[in-house]
Amino acid sequence: MPTSDYTHMKVVLIDDNDMVRDSLKSALKEFGFSIESFREPLKAIDWIDKNGADIIISDICMPKCDGFEVLKRVKAIDPSCAVIFITAHGQVDTAIRALREGATDFFEKPFTTEALSTAIERTSRFRILYQQKELLTQKVNILSSELLTQKNPRNLIIGKSDGIKKVAESIINVADTTATVLITGESGTGKELAARAVHVASSRKDKHFMTVNCPSVPEELFESELFGHRKGSFTGAIETKGGYVQAAEGGTLFLDEIGDLPLKSQAKILRLLEQKTYLPIGENMERVADVRVIAATNQRLDELVSKKQFREDLYYRLKVCSIVLPPLRDRKDDIPLLATHFVLQFASEMGKPIDGIDPEALSKLTEYSFPGNIRELRNVIESSIIHCKHTGQMTASDFPDSLVGLPEPSTSEWSFKSLNMDEVTRELITSVLEQTNSNVSAASRMLGISRGKLRRALESLKIEA
Repeated sequence: MPTSDYTHMKVVLIDDNDMVRDSLKSALKEFGFSIESFREPLKAIDWIDKNGADIIISDICMPKCDGFEVLKRVKAIDPSCAVIFITAHGQVDTAIRALREGATDFFEKPFTTEALSTAIERTSRFRILYQQKELLTQKVNILSSELLTQKNPRNLIIGKSDGIKKVAESIINVADTTATVLITGESGTGKELAARAVHVASSRKDKHFMTVNCPSVPEELFESELFGHRKGSFTGAIETKGGYVQAAEGGTLFLDEIGDLPLKSQAKILRLLEQKTYLPIGENMERVADVRVIAATNQRLDELVSKKQFREDLYYRLKVCSIVLPPLRDRKDDIPLLATHFVLQFASEMGKPIDGIDPEALSKLTEYSFPGNIRELRNVIESSIIHCKHTGQMTASDFPDSLVGLPEPSTSEWSFKSLNMDEVTRELITSVLEQTNSNVSAASRMLGISRGKLRRALESLKIEA
């Protein structure tokens, strides 16, 4: 018997033989399918055009309109509609032509209704996968084009949970204002994606979106990188160079991981926000800055303010509009959609014959806490696709061994070999990386520092992660 997942499909039966048609309709109803039957193909096509259909079971040899014409017209109405041919003239060349022209199955009379029922169920499953793939392919295309012709950023944000709907509503509300936006959330939750959604949904969408990764810019070069400089204004300034603010003119300047900015650099940002002007190094005339500033951080800026590590005036200037991105563990309803999206995306990019992900694998994903959030989910799927050797749906056996949950940090006493600060730091970081399977985002949270600070420590101590 077919499962309830498939019995809701609209099945249309077309056969000019009344006895065959009535017999099949009666038998398939016993299997739980809802059947519409027609003697005349043209009437069936009109009904399908008005009401839609999921699966067509059609005879081939019929007067006025044969099965191949039915196939052609049905595919013109709905390319995803599946067609199963039944015929008393089951020649090999006919079967080959049927499959080449888009039929999903072919049965020679006589055949058992059990076999046809199984074919319907199988075809239904492929139709569901096709619809999911088409939906997610559209999302991939929208993402890759950055919604340049779209207004609604919901198409950029994949998810259906209440938390992500709230994020999308916030993006819509702030998009066409000129207010500074502060986006907060754990590492890997999609803060840059949210920032791009604000930009694309705004009137500035046709201008540049410039990203500045604050921790990656050395403090002594920050002012030059941001505002530009004149030739000869300092040692090494061998040519005049514009900065990020000039490049983002008329568009959006995204300051990622702003919580890692040194206090001196924070002052430069504050003046830009308050005065809407900036001064390139080596010039004596301020320039007006027509940029919309969006900042993001995975840190609690209010706590940094209380520790005198972040300017209070800058904090309140940034926090004019706030968007908080929920961690993936708080939006588990979105994991199946995100996972399927990544499966289809990477399978397409790598040319792998993977068309979905099975329920057991989805269940395993939803049970996992994903300390690295969407970035970790994406990496898991990409790694799984790379190593997947079979066709069809991805299974739980394709996942990396690390997808079993991260261990809790050890509470046993540390046994340091030295009290040298670098050695102690090296041993601590190495131990945490081992516990987190080299997941930098998870390790930074366990250590209580930002991802940027951890990466700088890794580079300084020459630790490979």
